[in-house]
Amino acid sequence: MGKGYHHGDLRAALLTKAEELLQTSGEAGLSLRELARAVGVSHGAPSRHFADKAALLEALAVEGFRRLGTRLETAAALGDRGFVPTLHDVAVAFVRFSTENPALVELMSRYRREDVTDELRHARAASFAPVAVLIDIGLSKNELSGDARTIGTVFFATLQGIFVMANNKTIDPLNNELIVDVVDSLLNGLAPHTSRSTSYH
Repeated sequence: MGKGYHHGDLRAALLTKAEELLQTSGEAGLSLRELARAVGVSHGAPSRHFADKAALLEALAVEGFRRLGTRLETAAALGDRGFVPTLHDVAVAFVRFSTENPALVELMSRYRREDVTDELRHARAASFAPVAVLIDIGLSKNELSGDARTIGTVFFATLQGIFVMANNKTIDPLNNELIVDVVDSLLNGLAPHTSRSTSYH
């Protein structure tokens, strides 16, 4: 098997190297044969873990959602700092993850349809679940008004816009204060009517 990889170690090594190749060469430059060469194993070794390139890409997306979920769960833990600062932390965590892993996030975005495996669907749902809980808390505390699903869609669509602009160098450099300002502007529109125009700083 080369380099003495154990079964689980090889899968992890393949995914790590596949993400590197995805970042540097794009999907077109990623193949199981090239991956095997890069990791230093026989050309048939990756097929023991991934049936084909499509299975490899989906496994990368699953891993991406899991990593994103860990970041968002940490950021969304309410603690003692209140709802708005927590939402700021979530926004920064999401945008920073996206700007640090642009090729992976682009791959993940392809799997937002429903024609995916149960594993990927679960990983995707679990990654955003902490933010859904936070939005429900915001609604219960009268920090937000409206439909939770719509609020979540608008929130992440806004953050996605920041990520795309940063990735295209339209925003350069990207700083956390800008992300916070955008979230505050969004909150002003999503707050109950009686609370609008309130400063969130």
